[in-house]
Amino acid sequence: MTEIRYHKRDIAKLQLMTAVALFLHGKDLSSVITLAGAAGNILETLVRNEGKEPFVDYGCKVCRELSGKMPKRKSYLYYINTKFGVNQHKHMSEHDPETVELDLDKMAVDAISKAVLDYIKLEGQKESFVNAFLSWTWKNMDGPGIMDNFMKLPKKLKNL
Repeated sequence: MTEIRYHKRDIAKLQLMTAVALFLHGKDLSSVITLAGAAGNILETLVRNEGKEPFVDYGCKVCRELSGKMPKRKSYLYYINTKFGVNQHKHMSEHDPETVELDLDKMAVDAISKAVLDYIKLEGQKESFVNAFLSWTWKNMDGPGIMDNFMKLPKKLKNL
């Protein structure tokens, strides 16, 4: 076998493309979450390496504005990855229960969304898989309602 050099950006893109394809075809949501989580972890670092703000850092700022307290980035990332099902799909210690209760439908959307937002920071919205996911979310997650809610937010939250 011949080893080939891959850029982590390309690996993350392939993982995210596969996650979106599986999701849009209603297949294997656990794999969707695992792939989106892996892609998201790579993309977050690449976004930060380019001096841009990844999803998790923006989330910390929103928490600060809403609660008056800035969470630690590592703690907030753990919280988000647990909320989005990523941690439950990649970790198990000897003390963890063998079963978990998960809303795979919601967690798959959330895990992909986090990764797609960081992907867009790096590459923009030119890829068909990005546009397919964004179109799905607009149609299925009440895009106009989300925009109405966004417009009602205090200016300080919109300008973070």
